[in-house]
Amino acid sequence: MVAALGVGAYFVLGGTGSGGLEDDGAHTLTTPETVVTEYKRVGDGAQVSDSDTTKDMEKSGVKGGTTVAGQWSTADFSDYDPEDPSTLPSQSELLAAKGMTMVGGYGKIADPQATLDLFFASIQKKIKDSSTSNTGGMQNVKLVGDPEEVEIGGAVAKCQATKSTNALTKKESTDWFCAWADYSTVAMVSPGDNTGTGVGKDTAVDLTTKLREQIRVKA
Repeated sequence: MVAALGVGAYFVLGGTGSGGLEDDGAHTLTTPETVVTEYKRVGDGAQVSDSDTTKDMEKSGVKGGTTVAGQWSTADFSDYDPEDPSTLPSQSELLAAKGMTMVGGYGKIADPQATLDLFFASIQKKIKDSSTSNTGGMQNVKLVGDPEEVEIGGAVAKCQATKSTNALTKKESTDWFCAWADYSTVAMVSPGDNTGTGVGKDTAVDLTTKLREQIRVKA
């Protein structure tokens, strides 16, 4: 998969407590064709049948859960065929691209903070286990520091940084990813940007907040 989709591509291809958090009823997660104005979906976006991802959701405390994944890019992937690399956007377009990967699920969540902690731990494990592979266009991905709690309205959330080498630009990149949980949804959002040297924490929180508002819908 091409660069700028973020470390979250690993999951597509392979606290303080939540007291006071309002339960606003059952919601699902969708994968719209366009999100956050300029990001267009790569592929169809779909429920994920991967057994490991489904098991991670169950272990995280999502009861009766459905796993959903989506990838979006500012580059035009409308003619892209994964079986035919020649259909990728041009290199110049990819070098100017930003991207975003979401992996999450929906169901019944009794304790959002506990679910967030378990879900985040599974993300960290996958990143550590995949640190030597080249997935999502990022090479030698390593976690940086510890997770930091952040404010996302209606959810408990935290983010962490990763350091890697962008396979397309060959530049070292430090990128933040975030995850949220509420009483019916949990998801990780991993932005990527080929135009600079990474995605900062504030940008990751902003994109996660906006994406959540657009993909989380009443059941």
